[in-house]
Amino acid sequence: MYSDAKRGEQIGKQMVKSLSILAPQESIIKHTTSRCTVCLSKAPAKVVRDGKKILMVRTCPEHGEQSYVISTDDRFYWLSHGSHTCCAPGQTCNAAESATGVLGRNAQLPSTTPFESLSTCLALIEIVDSCNLACPTCYANSPVGTGSKVAAHSLDSIKERILGVLSRKGGIEILQLSGGEPTLHPQFFELIDWIKAEPRIQYLLINTNGVLLAKDPSFAAELAKRVSYDNLQLYLQFDGTGAEGQLELRGADLRSMKETALERARDMKLPVTLAMTVTPDNISNLWSSISYGLSFSHVRGITFQPVFISGRQPTDVRRDDSPYSVADILLSAVAQSAGKLKHEDFTPLPCGDPNCATIGYLLKVDGGIQSISDLINLKSLQGFLADRVRYSLEDLSQCGCESEPLGALLKQCELDESHTFRIFVKPFMDARSWDEDRIDRCCTHVIRPDGKLDSFCRYYSGFPDSRA
Repeated sequence: MYSDAKRGEQIGKQMVKSLSILAPQESIIKHTTSRCTVCLSKAPAKVVRDGKKILMVRTCPEHGEQSYVISTDDRFYWLSHGSHTCCAPGQTCNAAESATGVLGRNAQLPSTTPFESLSTCLALIEIVDSCNLACPTCYANSPVGTGSKVAAHSLDSIKERILGVLSRKGGIEILQLSGGEPTLHPQFFELIDWIKAEPRIQYLLINTNGVLLAKDPSFAAELAKRVSYDNLQLYLQFDGTGAEGQLELRGADLRSMKETALERARDMKLPVTLAMTVTPDNISNLWSSISYGLSFSHVRGITFQPVFISGRQPTDVRRDDSPYSVADILLSAVAQSAGKLKHEDFTPLPCGDPNCATIGYLLKVDGGIQSISDLINLKSLQGFLADRVRYSLEDLSQCGCESEPLGALLKQCELDESHTFRIFVKPFMDARSWDEDRIDRCCTHVIRPDGKLDSFCRYYSGFPDSRA
């Protein structure tokens, strides 16, 4: 028999437990499917608002409940009001206004839609499995190999996979060559020539660490012959302006080599986007990296990719820590910019799930920079930006939205692409942040070795069922 005090304690505990189960519905933003961070199996989950934070809470039958912060500020978490039902099944979403609904083509399609039917803003294809670096955090887990030891996919198989996608989808807006290090492919330039001659491929993006461009003059000379502002760009691996994070990401300080690669690209008038993996060590370098990119006329922008668990990133590294979110990147970049960058300069990209990509612009004007939000409300462009990743100032000035100030600026300054600087945040997912809704609406696809399309996050997740 319990004493009265003990019985009261038990009743109190039961009440607390009951109250936690009957939490207010308005704190639940939506229900989805996530992953157990221990066994990586699918687990029912809910996205919950806790003060200003947004949490992904999943429950694994074997390993219990696990909770991770997926946004440190609810202003930068958005709901995609498509076929998926928010909150409890059959109910209308009652989320607060800070979780803004955004509609895009993929967002409106049912969760059972195959990737072939989704809009593909970017199609990535691995053309080699080898690399000339041994980065500790390589998401592709590429083995080192150069010269005769390069594990390259045959040119015919690469063409076959690309042609298969073209025949099924009619065209590819952006094709990204990746690996491994794609520039190691023995028929690299032959492949580029074939792609540039294919009218159904609008734009070619080369994902590279820049080693060959910086160190091999003959390679640089061959690349220079193929430069075009219209449909070729480098996506250059970049780890920030400081020494912080260099050893963690690449095993060495490669800043000098990266600068040489950038200078050679500048000399050949080859556009570049800097691709920066953001870690706890280099997050303090966000604005200095933006400023560095702005100092080069041929650098079109920078993409921030928060580090995620994949490839050679050990699965137990930071498993107990919440991943970096879009909010972490934006808040840090704005705080570091001393007023030059604003939260209003950014808007979610609405083609797929709006939490998959956030885009913003700075304008290079009269030797300085100007915030694009001073001229236009980017949120009003969301309908126009659907299904597109690549934009020009002409797109923005002719979109039919409230863009007269921007159009006037264009005419006054006769600006071209070299006067815009894009800031892109692309948060890839691992088990901690996994949201099946985002996978169902993905517009960043990998052309797998079997020719099928798959979500980038799913393909590189390392889950047992990720490449089925």
